[in-house]
Amino acid sequence: MWIGADPGGKGKFGLAILKGDGSARSWCVNCADEAVDVVVKHVNATPTGVGVDAPLWWSSGVSSDRYADQWLRGQYDLSGGQVQAANSLRGAAIVQGVMFVQRIREQFVEVGVTEVHPKAVMVALGLEDWSAFSGRFRLTAAINEEHEHERDAIISATAAREGFEKRWKHDLSIIRLPSEQDPSRFWLAPIHYFWPET
Repeated sequence: MWIGADPGGKGKFGLAILKGDGSARSWCVNCADEAVDVVVKHVNATPTGVGVDAPLWWSSGVSSDRYADQWLRGQYDLSGGQVQAANSLRGAAIVQGVMFVQRIREQFVEVGVTEVHPKAVMVALGLEDWSAFSGRFRLTAAINEEHEHERDAIISATAAREGFEKRWKHDLSIIRLPSEQDPSRFWLAPIHYFWPET
């Protein structure tokens, strides 16, 4: 079982639980605390992994831009608006993302966590819509395309599945600029950023 989170503000915190058979349940809640409460209510054992759509380590450099973000923009010709530096994001994405990881690890101490960028994953894989994504990854969850936060949470759970099952072996957290935190050793560690080979 894998958990996905798309942190946001009131009514915009997407959460998903993905099962091994490709089925998923998703919700939109108000904050990290509510998301963790839903997970605890529906999950009886430690999840195999958690994917979070938020920057989970930071840089003290200009705009808090990280090497992983620069690489994604360059590799896939994405704009700064598509892959933003942390300083240009709204607080809910950053604060609620980090708090979700801390709170979920209070419940499941050893759970692995990966950062995810669902929209960039779709671009990298050349997938146009939810139907194409769910078909490629054998997901049976039907979702309304307008429920963007729930969709991104399911994509985040799928990225956790692919990364922790060692199908996505490229970890964007390994190469960093000197001004970045080390996500393998800092206070929220360990954090990965599994990425599909494209």
